[in-house]
Amino acid sequence: MQRVHLVSLLIFLTCLSGCVSKEVVEENQVNRQYSFTAETLNSNTSIDVEFDLQERAQLNPIILFWVSTGCYGCHDWADKFRSAIENESLNVSSIVSVHRYADFESEEKLDDVYGTHNNSSHPSPWTVAIPTQNTPIFDFNTGTVVDNLSIYEAFNDPVTPTIQIVNRNGEIVWTSKEYWPSDDAMSEVLQALIDAS
Repeated sequence: MQRVHLVSLLIFLTCLSGCVSKEVVEENQVNRQYSFTAETLNSNTSIDVEFDLQERAQLNPIILFWVSTGCYGCHDWADKFRSAIENESLNVSSIVSVHRYADFESEEKLDDVYGTHNNSSHPSPWTVAIPTQNTPIFDFNTGTVVDNLSIYEAFNDPVTPTIQIVNRNGEIVWTSKEYWPSDDAMSEVLQALIDAS
């Protein structure tokens, strides 16, 4: 009888070994380093006509702020980031909004929400990049095109709002956990940006 229990226990533990090894593999994964270029929102063209992540991140760590037009958390975060720029705790060159759903939401609607004109509901005085599902992804270090990888897969399938800090090496070193901004959440973002320097 003890032999049956022992064999059953060994079979059970053998089945669990996949779960244990999967966690170890995830901990040892190397940070992926990808880049992309994308057109920018027309009303924000005084900033950039085309956004190049590699070019910008090599100068300073950057905040990738993934947005959509109907995302209320995105709207509040945009207002919070704009306030941080106005009170000089954040540099306008340290942030770029990335339109997450450009394949479904029009540039006109994006401009109505995040454009820099007076009629925008949540004006964003920084670059607003508009990649699509077909935007080519590049290896950050070599500049070669990475085949069979969408921009969304390359950047961990961000939902909106997602805030990521990309360091000078092209690594995502921090990702937000907050849907709604707060003073504490904003302090965490700014500290993560400093830590990435």
